[in-house]
Amino acid sequence: MKNIYFVQVDVSASSGTQNAYLPYTAGILVASAFQSETVKADCLFKEFIFLREDVEKVVSRMEEPAFVGFSSYCWSTEYNKLLAKAIKEKFPQCLIVFGGHDIPDNFQMLEDYWFIDVLCHGEGEETIKALLESFCLNKSFEGVNNISFRTSEGGFVRTPTVLQSNLDYPSPYLEGWFDEIVEKHPEITFNAILETSRGCPNKCAYCDWGLLQAKTRLFPFERVKEEIRWMSEHKIAFVWGADANFGMFKRDLEIADELVKAKKATGYPERMRMNYAKNNYKNVFSIVKKFKECEFDRIGATLSFQSLSPTVLENIGRTNSSLDFYKSLLTEYNKENMKTYSELILGLPGETYESFIDGIGKLFEIGQHFVFEVYGCILLPNAVMGQKDYIEKFKIKTVRSEIIRPHFNNDAFSVPEYNTIIVETNTMSREMWVRATAYYYMVKALHGNGLLRAFAIYLFNEKKVPYEKFYDGALNYFESNPELFISKLYFDIKEKSDELSKGIINKKLMFSPCGEIVWDDHEYVVLHVLSQLEKFYDEIVPYLKSYDIAEDVFSDLLSYQKNIMRKPYDEEKTVSLKYDIHNYLKNVYVNDVQPLKEKEHTLVMRDSNVMKNWEDFGKFVIWYGRMGWSSYKDDVTEK
Repeated sequence: MKNIYFVQVDVSASSGTQNAYLPYTAGILVASAFQSETVKADCLFKEFIFLREDVEKVVSRMEEPAFVGFSSYCWSTEYNKLLAKAIKEKFPQCLIVFGGHDIPDNFQMLEDYWFIDVLCHGEGEETIKALLESFCLNKSFEGVNNISFRTSEGGFVRTPTVLQSNLDYPSPYLEGWFDEIVEKHPEITFNAILETSRGCPNKCAYCDWGLLQAKTRLFPFERVKEEIRWMSEHKIAFVWGADANFGMFKRDLEIADELVKAKKATGYPERMRMNYAKNNYKNVFSIVKKFKECEFDRIGATLSFQSLSPTVLENIGRTNSSLDFYKSLLTEYNKENMKTYSELILGLPGETYESFIDGIGKLFEIGQHFVFEVYGCILLPNAVMGQKDYIEKFKIKTVRSEIIRPHFNNDAFSVPEYNTIIVETNTMSREMWVRATAYYYMVKALHGNGLLRAFAIYLFNEKKVPYEKFYDGALNYFESNPELFISKLYFDIKEKSDELSKGIINKKLMFSPCGEIVWDDHEYVVLHVLSQLEKFYDEIVPYLKSYDIAEDVFSDLLSYQKNIMRKPYDEEKTVSLKYDIHNYLKNVYVNDVQPLKEKEHTLVMRDSNVMKNWEDFGKFVIWYGRMGWSSYKDDVTEK
């Protein structure tokens, strides 16, 4: 019998971890392969390697491996290469097979890494099954589609590309492939992947989903229902939806009902995260509402743009709905107190610094004041953007950047993993990329996390100051006054961005009262500011006063802004105001802009869930609460 192993590790799940994903991709490959009578007769499956354990420890417990398959994405490739090399050195006859999104459609990895024997391209269920059958029968791999392999003469062969059409593969959950993992590791809280469909009709240049297969195919509905039941019974804490467009189909409403039913019955899964459809907003609205009622999805609906520049959208082959449509949609979500977030990508061809910050300003104008994300543009090897002619056309330059996972301990990254990110194009210089990166993080802290949101909204609506100009001016103020506490935080972010743009280092930012935990850049700023809140507002007052706000209005805005912020130990604040700022802002959040009214009154601002220490505040407010939604005290009444 040939001993078979499969490797699929997460970037942060190491030995002694408290949370880990079940290795779904490896599981569905193994489940599919062992449907073959040939494979079952000749192979013995030994183990899923799913934790980032010490490589020597893993190799030492292997029993004469004949075939080891590696699922590789950006968060696992370096670990996989290190482990594969160690296996090959100890067991030179072992066949080493790499597949996954990080595998380019060429021979490069075979040329660069002597210890890799076979590369699988595209979807892998049928490929791995055919490869293992040929391996068992000692047949040439030339009859296996979608692979590249090393020949005995030292050459390379690329077999034909054939797209998979079937999705009726056996489920690793329902076939019992993960039962032993769950039983052997009671100390781990497990997360899982739920895949109800595969494929994407869109062909955005930065993404490889649409290229892999444009037509969206559905997994059998009964299979999906049974997998949800399995996850519920096995107390899966978090489920990541692997669909590109959940909510595209009517049956997705029924799947959402099954998830809600499972949670209500057992309490599991505790949480869910979906990639929602871009075009079927009625279905998505209904699903998000269902999930909100049982506190299932703390992130909410995705209203993604990637860019708001028409030039960029044309370059990447993407279309967005009108801003008026998104504004009406945000209004409906906000009226129902339902969460949404938006995404932009920095570094797309055609983007400039001005168009990028203008895009962020437009998000605020249509009502997206709370949670928005900006991701660095990753150059994926199998996306249109990763191809040589596209790179040359837009003069794309990249660096290799270490992946930093926020909210984990500083010592949790024993084997660094990397992304290839765009830091320069023919329309955005490296210096502008650095400024744009620092701008995003500071604006996320100052507006999304609420530190200056009240001032920005007032100035936009009452004095016609564009949001992007207000925050760009704040950055200029920090640079002109480098001795300020807030300026030092800004320069920390800018220096990190500058070093990252040169491929030097990706610094880990920490806040000592929370221990050795790594924070995202904007979270780092927010935590430090909240720890010295009075100092921050004292320092920022000269900049705010440059906008010539009437003294009594200014005083009320500042008093409201200071005292509404949540921080540890701070349960209640009482402020006397001359203007009805609180209701003014509440109306703006639902895109119902009313004039600021004079009204002498006293506001009592309470935090209904006050945190008693920085550790809990960091975890439950900054991280779990996605600070943008939970940054202000939530129980506000008039005396």
